[in-house]
Amino acid sequence: MDDLSLLLKLEYGIAVKSILPVEGGFSTKAAYHVTGVNGAEYFLKLYDKSQPTTRFWVDRIDTYMPVLNWLSARPSLHGRILTPVSSLQDNAYRAEAGNDVYVLFIFVRGRMPGIGGMTYEQTKELAEILAVLHEVDKIPFETPGLEEDISLPFCEQLEQYLSKTNRQHDALYNLVHPHTEMLLAAIRETLRLRDTVRTGYSPLVLCHGDAHGNNVIQGERLVLVDWETLHRAPTEADLFIHAWHPHGETLLETYSAARRGYRINRELLRFYTLRRRIEDVWVDIQRLIEENPDDAERVDLLDWLSIGIEEIRKIYSTGG
Repeated sequence: MDDLSLLLKLEYGIAVKSILPVEGGFSTKAAYHVTGVNGAEYFLKLYDKSQPTTRFWVDRIDTYMPVLNWLSARPSLHGRILTPVSSLQDNAYRAEAGNDVYVLFIFVRGRMPGIGGMTYEQTKELAEILAVLHEVDKIPFETPGLEEDISLPFCEQLEQYLSKTNRQHDALYNLVHPHTEMLLAAIRETLRLRDTVRTGYSPLVLCHGDAHGNNVIQGERLVLVDWETLHRAPTEADLFIHAWHPHGETLLETYSAARRGYRINRELLRFYTLRRRIEDVWVDIQRLIEENPDDAERVDLLDWLSIGIEEIRKIYSTGG
C-alpha cells in the first residue's frame, strides 16, 4: 500500500493513516477505503485502462466528474449523492500510474441493500432523489459528451457475434447458441423502438443511468453512488431500472407524485429496459472472449450472461 499512500499524498495532498480494500463494482480493478491522519475518510476507485471493456469508463471520467461535483454541492442533492474529490493537478478528477487510473470520493458510511434488498421506504427515497435530479436546471459550464449515445453499437456487435458460423464450441457457445434467434429478434425490436419512439422524444434531463440497489448506500439518508453512467437522456433512461427493484411500481408511483407535470412513457421504459439488457449481455460476452478471465471470473460471467439472456426473453416475450 506504500505506492497508494505516495500517490494520494502527491496527487491529492492526503496524508494517509490507513488503506483497506473494499468492494469496488463491476467496472473496477480494485477499490479502497482510505482514512487520512486527520480522520477524513475517502473512497478510492481504481480502473485498468488496458482492458477493452474498461476504457469506455475511463474515457468518461472527465465528462461526468465535474458535473457530479457541481450537483453534489446543490442544497437539494447535497448528502444524497456521491461527492468527488479533485486532485491537485489543475483540479483534475483522475490520477494515473501506468495503466492504472484512480478517482477519489468522500467516503459514505452505511450499508448497501443490493438489488433484491431495497425496502419500500428506500425505493420511495430513491424515486425522490431521481425526481430532484431530473428537475436540475442548466449547468453553468459546457458539458461536451454528456448526451446519450443512441447509435447502440453493442447491438451491431452482438448481432455480428451471433451471426458467426465459426464460433468455438465451448461453454460460452453452448450457453448463447440456443437463444440466437430470440436475441436477434430482441435486437431488432430495440432498434425499432429507438427509431420510432426514442428519436421522436426531445426533452432530455440529467440521468444517473444505473440507479439500482447495488448503487445506493443507506446511512443516515439514502445516498446514490456510482455515477459513471451520468448523462443527458429522457427521464425513462433512469426509470427503466424499476424492473430491477422489488418495489418497482412504488418507484414509478412515487416519482410521478414528485413530478406531477411529467407523464411516464411506457414504450420508452421498454426501450431502455431492452437496451440495457442487450448491452449487459454483449459486455459479458466481450469480457469472456477478450479479457482472459480466470476460472472464477469466467464462472461469474457465464452466470451473469445466463441471467441477462433470460431477462431479455421475459421482456421480449411479454411485450413489457
